Amino acid sequence: MDNIKLLTINDSNIGDCHTINENNVPNVGTTTFKEFEILVQNSDFHRCVILDNKVLGFLICFKDSYKTKSFMYSIKHKNFNEFRNQLKNFMYVDRIAVDEKYRNNGIASTLYEILIDYCLTTDIEYLTAEINLLPVKNEPSFMFHSKYQFKEINTKKYSEDYEVSLQKRIL
Repeated sequence: MDNIKLLTINDSNIGDCHTINENNVPNVGTTTFKEFEILVQNSDFHRCVILDNKVLGFLICFKDSYKTKSFMYSIKHKNFNEFRNQLKNFMYVDRIAVDEKYRNNGIASTLYEILIDYCLTTDIEYLTAEINLLPVKNEPSFMFHSKYQFKEINTKKYSEDYEVSLQKRIL
């Protein structure tokens, strides 16, 4: 797509990013607007894709750092903490979502390309993400992450209706 802008998530676009998040549940976790805002404020890397003043998608990530570790423990973030128990020096993709009308147009790929560039310039060793197996297996996410050479390191079942595949990519 031509003429897209990549911006940090800020006061002018966070509402649209939250709406996209909620429209993508259960493939991403639901949050209140305030919870979403706190995630963005505490994240280490966040971007949104904008075309003609419309947010098309976004990405929110966290580094494996002391600051992030403290925040993730405080909000009891299960998936980040699972990665933290297994890896060091990683970037965790907390959520990536694209407006349904704009999927399959390279939006997620654009977000991942700038994220990978950032990770490489900051000497991060691994890129990590979890993909839902339950309540619904997120097949599009599995295909997308496979394209970026993500490999499953294990699965984690938190309850009868919530299970994830923990994935990593070596950078």
